Amino acid sequence: MVGPPDRDAAAVPTRRAGVLLLSEVFPPSIGGSAELLWNVYSRVEGAPVTVLTNNAAPDLPEDDPGPFEIYRRPMAYTRWGVLHANGLSHHLRIAAATRQLSVAASVVHCARALPEGFDALLSSLYTGTPFICWAHGEELTCARSSRELTWLMHRVFRRAAALVANSRNTAAQLEQAGAPINRIEVIYPGVDTVRFQPGCGDAPALRARFAKHGELLLLTVGRLQRRKGHDQVIKALAGMRESHPHLKYLIVGDGEERASLEQLVVSSSLTDLVTFAGSVPASQLPAYYAAADLFVHPNRVDGTDFEGFGIVFLEAAASGLPVIGGATGGVPEAVAAGRTGLLVSGTCVEELRGALTLLADSAGLRHTMGQEGRARAQAEFSWSTAARKIAALHERVTTSADSPRV
Repeated sequence: MVGPPDRDAAAVPTRRAGVLLLSEVFPPSIGGSAELLWNVYSRVEGAPVTVLTNNAAPDLPEDDPGPFEIYRRPMAYTRWGVLHANGLSHHLRIAAATRQLSVAASVVHCARALPEGFDALLSSLYTGTPFICWAHGEELTCARSSRELTWLMHRVFRRAAALVANSRNTAAQLEQAGAPINRIEVIYPGVDTVRFQPGCGDAPALRARFAKHGELLLLTVGRLQRRKGHDQVIKALAGMRESHPHLKYLIVGDGEERASLEQLVVSSSLTDLVTFAGSVPASQLPAYYAAADLFVHPNRVDGTDFEGFGIVFLEAAASGLPVIGGATGGVPEAVAAGRTGLLVSGTCVEELRGALTLLADSAGLRHTMGQEGRARAQAEFSWSTAARKIAALHERVTTSADSPRV
C-alpha cells in the first residue's frame, strides 16, 4: 500500500483536476485513519489521487502503491502550533510541498484540520486551491486544550470548503468547536465484508493455536493505549477465572502500554489465558477475527483521547462476531446496542464482567448478535458508499471553486 519512498515533491505530475490527499499517516503505517484513507480514496472514481505523506518507517514493508501517486516527506509533527520556530518552519516546509503538488489537484483533502489542514491553508494563500478536512474526534479535543491551537483550528474552519466528520458525535464536536454547520458532512468509515467474513483464511489454524476445543476466544484488535480498555478486560477475567475457566483472551496490536499490560497479566496470574500476538500483517487480520468468538474493546475517555468511531467494530461485525464496546465517542454509532453487541462504560470492571458473563453463557445470543452485526455491516457500512460521498463532495467543491464570483 505504499509508493516509492522519498519521491521528490518538486517533481510535479502532469496537471490533472484530481485529489491531493495530505496525511501524516498512510499505509504501510497502521492505524484507523490510515485504514480509512486508503479504503476511501482507493475507491474514488473520476478523480486521480495524489498522496503527500510521511516517510515510510524503515521497518515497515513496502507494498504495491495501488491507484495512488505517492510522494513522501518528513511529516511527523512534534508541534502542531506556530509560536515555536520549529513548529512554524515545519508547517512552512509541508505547505511548500503541498503548493508544488496542488497544481495537479482541484481540491486538497486533509487527514485532519490540525496539523494538515493548516498546511493546506498556507498553501491555498498562494494557489487558491480549496481544501477539505476530515475530523476524527480526538484531535479536536486535543486542539481545544490550547488557546494557540484553538485559534489555528478556527482559522482552518473558516477557510475550509468542507469538513468531513467520521460520526455524528464528531460532527457535534466540530459544531461545538466553532465550525460552520453548513460545511459539516458526516461520512462513516466502512468495512470490506468480502475480506472480513466468518471462517476466512487461516482461521481454523489460528483457532487451534490460541484456543482448545470447548474454549471461548475473546479478541481485541488495536494499538495498546490506555483508552482501549485492555486493562479492564484483564481485570474482569481475573474475577471470572473460577466461574469461566474456558475463556481465553487474544490481544492483537502493539503500543506503549504493552509492558504494563504484560505485568498486569503476570500479577493477575493469567499468563496461561492471555496471549499478546503483537502487530500482525494486514493480510492476516481477517483470519484473526474469524478465529475468535467475541470481540471486546471497552474503550473509555483518557484525557483528550477517545474513540472517534472505531473501524475495528465494523471489522468484527463483518466477521460475524458479537462485540462489547465502550459507550463513548462515536462507538454507539458503530455498535447497535442490544442488537449487534453490548455497550459498557469502559471504567467499571464489574459492568464489563457482567457483559462478558452474559455473552459467554449464551451461545445463542452470540450467534444472533453476530449474524445481525454482519447484516448491518453489509447494509449500512460500505467503503464504496463512503468513496462515492467523498467523490460527490469533491465535485461540489470543485464546481463551486470554478464558478464565477459575482
